[in-house]
Amino acid sequence: MKKITLALIAALFILASCGKSAPVDIINPDAEYLYFFGATCPHCQELNRLAEEEDLYSKIAIEKREVYFNNENREAFLKLVEEIKPERDGVPFVYDKITGEYAVGVEPALEMFKNRLNATISPKEIIQELPAIEEAFEETTT
Repeated sequence: MKKITLALIAALFILASCGKSAPVDIINPDAEYLYFFGATCPHCQELNRLAEEEDLYSKIAIEKREVYFNNENREAFLKLVEEIKPERDGVPFVYDKITGEYAVGVEPALEMFKNRLNATISPKEIIQELPAIEEAFEETTT
């Protein structure tokens, strides 16, 4: 009887943990934004909820990296923080890989995402168009 009870309790724990999914990293080297988050961070969970409600993750190229349980991601985050020396750090932390701007916290990160959506052309598109613009400029000045 004790073996059956223990087996049932173990099965309940296994089933209960199945409903919780591990945080999913989205590794996209071509993404404009790098978003560091903590799996159990309530602020990160709030940002994720708001971003998903507005479908921002499908509209903006974002690379998501979980830092609480993933050592490689944590090291990448610490290296970035050391490199750019932000006024404050912590998660959620969003870094614009094109402009070097960053946002820490729910509201600043959400604002950064929304500003990108409202822009008519992204910084990445501007950089890609620079050679053609320079060539056209040289043709008009010569």
